[in-house]
Amino acid sequence: MRGHGARIALGLLGPALLLAAPAAAQELDAPPVAEGAPGTNYGAITLGRVIASVQEHHPKVRAALANERVAEAQLGAARGAFDPYLSVYGALRHGGYYELRRVDAEVRAPTPLWGAEVWAGYRVGQGIEESRYPTYYDDQTLDRGELRAGVRVPLWRDGPLDYRRAGRQQAEHRRVAAREYREMTELELQQKATGAYWSWVAAGQAYAVSEELLELAQQRQAQVERRAEAGAIPPVDALEGRRSLLSRQRYLVAARRKVEASALVLGLFLRDEAGDPAPPGLDRLPEVLPTPEPVGDPSAAFEQVRGCHPSLEAPRAYLEYQRVARDLARARRGPQLDVRMQVSRDFGEGDTSLPGTVYEAGLVFSMPLALRTARGNLEAAEAEVASQTQDLRLLEDTLLTELRDAASAYEAAAERYRILQELADTTRQLAEAERRRFDAGATSLLVVNMREQSVGEAAMSVVSAASELWYARARWDALTRCEVAASGGVAPAEP
Repeated sequence: MRGHGARIALGLLGPALLLAAPAAAQELDAPPVAEGAPGTNYGAITLGRVIASVQEHHPKVRAALANERVAEAQLGAARGAFDPYLSVYGALRHGGYYELRRVDAEVRAPTPLWGAEVWAGYRVGQGIEESRYPTYYDDQTLDRGELRAGVRVPLWRDGPLDYRRAGRQQAEHRRVAAREYREMTELELQQKATGAYWSWVAAGQAYAVSEELLELAQQRQAQVERRAEAGAIPPVDALEGRRSLLSRQRYLVAARRKVEASALVLGLFLRDEAGDPAPPGLDRLPEVLPTPEPVGDPSAAFEQVRGCHPSLEAPRAYLEYQRVARDLARARRGPQLDVRMQVSRDFGEGDTSLPGTVYEAGLVFSMPLALRTARGNLEAAEAEVASQTQDLRLLEDTLLTELRDAASAYEAAAERYRILQELADTTRQLAEAERRRFDAGATSLLVVNMREQSVGEAAMSVVSAASELWYARARWDALTRCEVAASGGVAPAEP
């Protein structure tokens, strides 16, 4: 619709109702401002201010940000599974034949490399009297103790994937899902905020129409009463004028109530610095109701956003989460077979029977005989992945369908808007002609009032059609807004 002047007015008193095409007339990037007391004019509210207020202050956005921080903290906790840990053991045996002192300290660190675990330790085992140490205790050392280092590597189970690595990967996917959920929440709120904003603007334009009709009736009523008193027209015309005046006052009250109601809804999205709703007053209404840019091709838009739209990325992250669970179930289906290697050396003086440098290597094998737990977990994980895959496919089909429907809705609204513009212009011309006939005494005031009422109804229909255009465009923007827009892809219109 860009390019049409779309300057619609009743044409009876002046340009009270303006519909301007250039969407750039709205200030998109202006920061949100705090609302003042009723009647305080800080300038017209723009859609950009409303969107900025949603992103800054809306409780749902703040809740989503808090959930994102939860996911970040959980990822940090999952990474902590690879933190090294220290263990110390000390013992003193006193009162028996053997009096012994033993201390053992060890640092172990699991690694993400094939589930390997490394350690290093130091121990001292001495008798109070060095010659009296029982040979059946294997923790005797030379007087300066023993240093050791070792590694354990799983050869089968826990090699491809173990609980620690799976937990870290799943936490990363949870963080991605939380971020995408937050972006999806913002998009949904922006779409609702856009609808609330244009409902408020449309209600304000309808109020302007009702106000102009009432002002016109007030001016004419004074003229009609003077002419009736002079006997130029029948007294019934004065009564008809009075009826029309009261009727238009009624419509103005209803229009004002609609503006107030829509402002209250808009206040849920337009908030002050404290985060409280700040419904705008009548003096904050913009003077024009622009029309948005046309939408694009649904199929082309779908190809651009299918890899980045939050409504798909959040389920994809959950699908990857389930795939990690499936891979873990597969890795734990086999037996436990670990290779263990350690080197140790004693230092100092003492029992000469203690060896110097010792190299140890060994294998540890264990497995459940039935494997029912592992098989059951794997089957459940594979079924969950299959289910999530089909759900994701349905979401992709739904996104494409909604894009097509949004484009269809926009085209229908644009056509209706064009037709109603022509209807409003035709109705205005008829009203002007009827008014000239009334001035010439060729028609009645009742017919003039009916023509003027038709002009008002047509003008309000144009306003409603312009709002429908923005609703359709807001829906399209919510369906196509993602990270691609920042790099030159699908970008929403900037009102």
